[in-house]
Amino acid sequence: MSVDVSKKSADASAEAVAGGAPLPPPAAAAKKLSLIPRAAVVSWMALGWLWGVYAMNAIGREIINRVSPAIIDEFKISASRWGLYVAIITLAISAFAIPGGSWADKGGHGWARKKRHIFIAAGYTLFGILTGFGWLTTALGAVLALNIIKNMFGGVGEVIEVTSVAEWWPDEYRGFAQGAHHSAYPWGSLLGGLLIAAILGAYGAANWRLAYLLVPLIMIPVFIGYWFFAKPNRYKRYQTKTRAMGMTPMMESDAAVTTAAPGALGRSLKNPNILVAAFASFVGICVYAGMGYWLAPYLVYVGKYSIAAAAGWSVVFAITGGLGQIFWGTLSDKIGRKVTLLITFTWLAVGVFLMQYTINGVAWLIVIQLFAGCATNAVFPVLYSLTTDSSEKGAAGIGNSITLFGLYIGGVAPYVLGIFIGLGGGWHARAGFVYGLWFLVGMLAIAALVILFFSRETRGPWRGKDFSLVSMKSCNVDSDAIR
Repeated sequence: MSVDVSKKSADASAEAVAGGAPLPPPAAAAKKLSLIPRAAVVSWMALGWLWGVYAMNAIGREIINRVSPAIIDEFKISASRWGLYVAIITLAISAFAIPGGSWADKGGHGWARKKRHIFIAAGYTLFGILTGFGWLTTALGAVLALNIIKNMFGGVGEVIEVTSVAEWWPDEYRGFAQGAHHSAYPWGSLLGGLLIAAILGAYGAANWRLAYLLVPLIMIPVFIGYWFFAKPNRYKRYQTKTRAMGMTPMMESDAAVTTAAPGALGRSLKNPNILVAAFASFVGICVYAGMGYWLAPYLVYVGKYSIAAAAGWSVVFAITGGLGQIFWGTLSDKIGRKVTLLITFTWLAVGVFLMQYTINGVAWLIVIQLFAGCATNAVFPVLYSLTTDSSEKGAAGIGNSITLFGLYIGGVAPYVLGIFIGLGGGWHARAGFVYGLWFLVGMLAIAALVILFFSRETRGPWRGKDFSLVSMKSCNVDSDAIR
């Protein structure tokens, strides 16, 4: 990171760190944030390991989407029933998010989060692998049950993973860190999809269980690497280097013992910023899951693409999905979370509206997906950053668990869109697909209004100057210090 301070101030800071004397508040130092943060090496290393862990969490969730045609053929599942099953499996991600986030917070922060994280990561890895055993999955119910349990672990894992990366980075670059970390979902899913395609190509679609049996195994060396990386001395080094550069470590004291005061969950549930983030996340995943369900059938049944072509062309989102997360997450550090969210939700509404024109030709299909992809994934790390900014010290995991709970409730979108498609004449009628888009655009507009009226800016030039119907104190951002 670049810090606009004099050499004398820097020397004084270094001496203070070496001697154990308290440093002046980072807010008091004049800082000029660089576009690409020059953080301590240990922060970048933490980001790398946690990117890998979250990528494996994401790949594990997406396996079922990649092998769904094979499952549908084997068990003879109708489109309406499959939409319902996918919605239930997605909803399972939020099942234990709130109690799991609270439980994780009590186990330690920073490097110490790994002590409970390992049990959660082992859970979603194990139940993914178990789905690969044919003798366990001869019945459809067993396949669904194992995926539901896996996603329950995965939801708690995401809470821990997004909170952990925030605790390894300075507050001033939280948006960048969480945006870069969250790029693991679209890019990890893309890499996982290529690997799964290779497995199915080599062994045939009938052997879809091999994807579950083999792919999750990659998590074992990834998490072992993270476990040996996350140590107290490295976390202390991150804190020391961050303070020396005039920045703010998220955890000021010993990461292993810092806890929030009793009643943090109740106070978090009364915080407008956290509740707005949960609602906006719900809308965001409605769009993300909804478009994943909507696009391929639209291309096949209305656009007359082949199934293989539709499968290939419907993943263009991932290219700009990861880039958008990094760009908007970083920009939110500069211009503010609320402002960034208003821009991205408006951007996404336009992108979703334009999706109806993707059947006009391959060029339209690519350009519209690339445009919408800039915001489809980007809203989530900014929402997590808003939640973390607004959480009490030691309770970021609780706040993020509330956001994640709201987020994956949006998994009902495929079922709702299926109703609209049916009302419009079924799979082969364009009208129902367009009705579904209008529904999603309307939800995005409502989310933008909720963000405008019921949240407060946590950083940037509009902090304390934004229009809202709620107070900064109620959002836990009344202090002058950057959180």
